[in-house]
Amino acid sequence: MSTEISPDPFAANLARWEEQVDIHVGSDFYRVKEFRAGGTSLDPLVLSEIGDVRGKRLLHLQCHFGLDSLSLARLGAEITGLDFSPKAIAAARKLAEETGVAARFVEARVDEAAAKAGPGYDIVFTSWGVLMWLPDLDVWAKNIAECLAPGGFFYIAEGHPMLWTLDDEGTTVAENFRIVRSYFLEGPQQWENAHDYAEPSITLRHFKSNEWQHTLGEVVTALAAAGLRIEFLHEHDKLVWPGVPSLEKSGPYYMAPDGAPRLPLSYSLKARKD
Repeated sequence: MSTEISPDPFAANLARWEEQVDIHVGSDFYRVKEFRAGGTSLDPLVLSEIGDVRGKRLLHLQCHFGLDSLSLARLGAEITGLDFSPKAIAAARKLAEETGVAARFVEARVDEAAAKAGPGYDIVFTSWGVLMWLPDLDVWAKNIAECLAPGGFFYIAEGHPMLWTLDDEGTTVAENFRIVRSYFLEGPQQWENAHDYAEPSITLRHFKSNEWQHTLGEVVTALAAAGLRIEFLHEHDKLVWPGVPSLEKSGPYYMAPDGAPRLPLSYSLKARKD
């Protein structure tokens, strides 16, 4: 991690995500082949907590190339996916056309969601590795509230902010589970990582990214301030990607090995617009 921030952090992030689209569409990590064969990309935690989506208008924020969006559409939701990457949105539309799954995809930033995706959704959904790309959670939560219909709810499954504190460059369990950074980092942090998380053997040309740390308290407070009522906040000892090198694969998740501290690796939250 470097503290030097590029003049336009969003441009650097977009360049990285644009480069990653083709890599991810072709990666086994995203299980696109299984989806094409009729499967789902949604993990059991999300499936169990988001509930029955049949007939619901659902907005998927930061949808990437639309795999989870289309999985939710297969479950009966009326889907709108939103992402800031033109290449990702093009890939999402192509995948929808090729698989015959109906969905609408909108190219926009999260702070444009209410204006460009519109209001009246029964569910707003986002998941896994999304909040660190957003500088202002108050703006994020305000857009969620404006997009929701009265009685609708917001659901998120996300990596726990505790992950930011751990040593992700260590080579042993003891190193990976030691705290090396503050939980209360302020402002954007620039990371330099030339390896794609889905295909670590690939070296990226756009290897810098600018990310923002948000504590669990900031997430809850932003949603509450936007007028949403928290229905649950669950913390979990599992994650859908190897957040630190020592995590071990267990089914669809990565978990701490035996003997390592049992820390929260992810959380899920549901909040309703009354």
